[in-house]
Amino acid sequence: MKALGITKLLDIGELKTALTRLEVPVPAPGPAEIQVKIHAACINIDDIHMAEGTFLGGVLPVKASTKKPKVCGVDAAGIVEKIGDKVTAFKPGDAVFGYCPPKGPGTWAEYTCIPQHQALKKPADYTFEAAAACAIGGKTAANAVMSAGNVSGKSCMVIGASGGIGAIILQILKKCGAHVTGVCSGRNHELVLSLGADTVIDYTQGSLADQAEGKAFDRVIDCIGGKDTEKQALKVLKRNGRFVTLCGPDKYIGDTRSGTWGMIKMMTYVSWRAFASLARGPRYIMAGISSTPEPVKDYILAHAIKPPIDRVLSFDENSVREGVAYVASHRARGKVVISVIPADTPA
Repeated sequence: MKALGITKLLDIGELKTALTRLEVPVPAPGPAEIQVKIHAACINIDDIHMAEGTFLGGVLPVKASTKKPKVCGVDAAGIVEKIGDKVTAFKPGDAVFGYCPPKGPGTWAEYTCIPQHQALKKPADYTFEAAAACAIGGKTAANAVMSAGNVSGKSCMVIGASGGIGAIILQILKKCGAHVTGVCSGRNHELVLSLGADTVIDYTQGSLADQAEGKAFDRVIDCIGGKDTEKQALKVLKRNGRFVTLCGPDKYIGDTRSGTWGMIKMMTYVSWRAFASLARGPRYIMAGISSTPEPVKDYILAHAIKPPIDRVLSFDENSVREGVAYVASHRARGKVVISVIPADTPA
């Protein structure tokens, strides 16, 4: 089958030039897996970090060679072709979306295999592109909102509200009854308003505190990371509020290869901040992780939330290379999707 991936270990920034077309065997489903004919997949920033060996600081290096190439990507939407002996939730012909493990067969391909506990049936009113955009991104966004606790009637700020995950978080918060302020650059002001934000702050025009004009928030959800972001957020949070971060003290975690020691330092900081905040608020929380798609079902599908899609790319190496460079620039407005089978093509 056709796939896109790598055949060597990469340095930071190399995926946008090293990505290549592969011919690899169609993966066979394990006992508890479903084999999916892919219609759409996503380019996530973590896909780039995995390929370039910086995911989780680089403590989980990717193995790739010409003899054993690595197919990139972890989330996708498509049609079930085959099922394993222990699969009970799906049958051939089902339209599904989900994600495979980082060491799985990859999803920038014509076929992949997904554990049944990491897949959901695609709602009829979702395109394959929208469903693919709800997989990893939707799970991460839902986990962040879960970590924020009860948000109904609360004032919430989303830092990075125009990004692939921030845009979903913003919509979930609105559906849950929160008053939401989105933080983004000026060029994304209208997009963030269209997603439901009550107010928008342009981070390029001054500090959060200055632009908030004395308003204090119950929740701040940070999709960017960095100690400076945290410092600004604490100035606009109520003492009994919550600061939920997806990234921790390192801005755009994964853009550098921090190594094991770097990850230890980060986790030590996160643990210390979380513990210290119990005695003196606001609470500091690293967004939780769920291994199942239940948060997606409860927060995304229950509210029919469809992530904004910035670009839909054709399934060829040049187009996807450009998509990788765009996602790596942190300028994407919503999700970047690969159309493996175009929407107007019969399944």
